Parts: sequence; structure tokens; C-alpha cells
Amino acid sequence: MPRDTITPEQAARQLLTARREASEAAALADQLADRVRDGDDTVTAEQLNSQRQLAELAELRITAAERKLNAARTVDLDARARTLADRIGELVDADSTEEISAAALDAYKAIRRLMDLTKDRDETIRAVASEVVQINTELMKTRRNDPWPTRTLYGFSGQERPLPSITRIGKGRVDPVRPGRVLGAVIAAALVDQPTVRTHVNETVRGADDHVAPLLSGLPSLLDALRYDRQTWNELPERVRAAAYRQGRRPLPQDSEG
Repeated sequence: MPRDTITPEQAARQLLTARREASEAAALADQLADRVRDGDDTVTAEQLNSQRQLAELAELRITAAERKLNAARTVDLDARARTLADRIGELVDADSTEEISAAALDAYKAIRRLMDLTKDRDETIRAVASEVVQINTELMKTRRNDPWPTRTLYGFSGQERPLPSITRIGKGRVDPVRPGRVLGAVIAAALVDQPTVRTHVNETVRGADDHVAPLLSGLPSLLDALRYDRQTWNELPERVRAAAYRQGRRPLPQDSEG
């Protein structure tokens, strides 16, 4: 390490000064040479040689300043790299994904709750719509010219296709809510200012289930929370179990029955 360690900025300023001084010294030497060429016999050899030596010395000082700048940059780069190494070490020591895993687990539970709520509502609407269609069909046998006797006589109607719905005249209509679309709308709203994250979500959702495994492996506590116990695992439909297996959510070997 140089004894007179300076910053790269200081060394750069010194280099600019050396270059300016060298330019000035060279210009003075050229002026003296031009005066001699023009017949000025007052210029002595000593003056000309002295000025050329000064110009040469100034050029050497440029080289010295360049070397000093390179040395300063080397020292500065080494210092910054060592500082960064310390910061990274501290980050690794202090790093934790516990809060991220907890938030992700909350989101997972909220999504599962959303699925359950919409499924229950959807099943209720479908069941009632089926009853409406059935009773309307029975009533039509006695009111052949009325396609909707339930509406005419009782003030309600419903259908099973193309999508189930039920209506109470004067009150309103109830349609099922597709959970996937609700979830998609919530994600789109939450990520309205995060286009890159939204792209990653789309890629992960569209990708194979085995793409999930390496992501969960980076969040051990979340993986543990999402891992199936042995009894639930054994009760899963085969297709669901295969997908969960690819996601890395199978029970641990020690988690066995009995």
C-alpha cells in the first residue's frame, strides 16, 4: 500500500493538474523553438534545453500521477470490497425468512378460506337452481302456455345452464362467483404497480407443480407449515396427491402413522 494513500478523486485531480502543467511546459518549449526559427538570437541553448527538460519532467509527472491514480483505485476497490464482504456476512448472520413465511402462510389460509366460501356458496346456488328448474318443470305440466310458472305464481325463477342463477322477483338475482376469477382479481389489484412480480406469479401458476418445490425449499418454515400430515396425505385423491408430491409437500419420513 502506498505511503501517501489518497482517494481516487484526489488522484484524478492531481492527474489533471499534471497534464495541464505538461501542456503548458510543452507549449513554452515550442514557443522558444519558434523564436529561434524566426531569428531571435536572444534565446540561448540553455534556455531551450531547460524548457524542454521541464516539459519532459512534466510528462514524467503525468506518468507518476497515472500510477498514483491506479494505485488509489486499487486501494479504494479493495477497501469497498472488504466492507461489502463484512456487510454480506452480517446480512447472512441476521437473515431470516420467518416473517415472510408467516405472511405467506396467512395468504395461503386466506386463499383456502376464499375457496371454501365460494365453493359453499356455489354449491348452495346450484342446488337451489336445480330445485327451481325441477319444480318449474312440474308446474308447467298444468300450465302449458306458461314457460315460467314459478315466476308467474310465486315470484321466483332460476336456471342451471349456461350458468346457474336464482332470482326473487322484486328483490334481486344471485349468481355464483368463480373463485379463480376472484383470486385473480385480488392479485391483479394488489400487484397493479408491480408488473414484474405479476409476471412471476403468472409464470409460477402456469408452470408445472414441480416448479413450486424449489421456491418452498427457500422458505423452510413455510414448507413445514404446508406439508401434509400422513393421515391427510393418505386421504387425498390420487391426482391431488401427485400434484402435492411434485410441490414437495409430502409428509416427512418420520411422520408415519402409529
